[in-house]
Amino acid sequence: MVRNLLAVFALIFSLAAAAGADDRLTVHEWGTFTSLEDESGAPIGGINTDDEPLPPFVHDLHGIIDGPSELPRQIFSKGLPFNSLDPDVRVRLETPVIYFHLPANGPKSIKLDVDVTFHGGWLTQYYPDAEVSAPGLDAGRIGKLNGTTDGTLAWHGLTIGTAGAGPETKAPVWLAPRTVAAAGVTTAKNESERFLFYRGVGNISPPVGVSRSTDGATLEIRGQSPESLRSLWLVDVTSDGRCALRSLSGAVKTGADHLLTSATFASADYAVESLAAIRTSLKRAMVQEGLFADEADALLNTWETSYFRRPGLRLFFLVPTAWTDRMLPLRLSVGADVKRVMIGRIEIVTPQDRALLATIAKGPASNPGTWLYAALKQAGGGRDDYYKQESYLKVITGQTSLQSLNIDMPVDYRAYLQLGRFRHAMLLDESLRHPTSALSQFLRNYGLNVGVQ
Repeated sequence: MVRNLLAVFALIFSLAAAAGADDRLTVHEWGTFTSLEDESGAPIGGINTDDEPLPPFVHDLHGIIDGPSELPRQIFSKGLPFNSLDPDVRVRLETPVIYFHLPANGPKSIKLDVDVTFHGGWLTQYYPDAEVSAPGLDAGRIGKLNGTTDGTLAWHGLTIGTAGAGPETKAPVWLAPRTVAAAGVTTAKNESERFLFYRGVGNISPPVGVSRSTDGATLEIRGQSPESLRSLWLVDVTSDGRCALRSLSGAVKTGADHLLTSATFASADYAVESLAAIRTSLKRAMVQEGLFADEADALLNTWETSYFRRPGLRLFFLVPTAWTDRMLPLRLSVGADVKRVMIGRIEIVTPQDRALLATIAKGPASNPGTWLYAALKQAGGGRDDYYKQESYLKVITGQTSLQSLNIDMPVDYRAYLQLGRFRHAMLLDESLRHPTSALSQFLRNYGLNVGVQ
């Protein structure tokens, strides 16, 4: 009798729980925390640079984020205000998107307020429109960013469950997140999208540090937060498109044993086919953390080029949810089942990077006045208004490379481009570590020291 009653109670409880789940809003978020670390595992500042250009309709806070162009924007700005480097930026918060899934047994649309705070950072790019606060940041110049800064975004009066389509765009970084079967979102100002999007910059320490042994053979991975990290992947991508993957196991947190791993891979580890294995492993981990399969695919498709096709050595890890909630609290005006799955990304300075920096530091320093302007003019058919030509516009906006225009570059500038996405930050860091006259001249010639505080 008692056993039957317990069974009945268990059935009632499970049905109530299922009904409650069906009646609650589901909110899923993904994004990336990116940092660049030197051989000691210290984050390098000045990484306010994008991998992928955003569509022009995205709201941009004072143009803090520099684009992916191979041309230093400083020497082509024609006097317009811009910020080239903020040494306070030690972490990039990249492309968090928030999806909403309405309950199956609930209304077809709901009203909702969403607030995000970045402790130690500014939230600098976002869509749809929102109320933004960036303490210490003045229009037209870089402000002071530190651990006490609290940047905020507030989307109030949202309607979830609308049919409004987002703006037209061909940008892959924007189209990939739209493939998710989520409810439409429309703001009070009638901007619509399939998700809420934002990016930010922070002066905080990442939850993981990666240092290199003196002989360069070993990497030491140490935790820098009380939360334990268990899913980590070391990935190396070569300039010819091959990649290698090493999944790392074992808990990493402050005060715990550090993980040690080889800083190199065997030749047999590199293959074009490794990309599929990397995607599979990351997707499986993200789905286990609570994302839907199409949401995990959307993240991987958004960042495939940057994650897996751009040359470089990088460590990926699942950011502990407690760390995300502490540094980037998310508040909703209604009850919801929330899953936040963030990928940590540590770009690791390599001996190859140091060799490229040494090439620039050795000199002689090239000057754009003697080669770059003439080369761009030639690529534009010899026209004096080459800066109006499509080829130039694609280079200056990062849509194509100088190499695609068959431009012959000086040795030092070619080395500068080979440093990759955070070349500017690495170059300025090197100028502080090991200054040379040629390095200082290179920085001046290309305007790369503009904006340094």
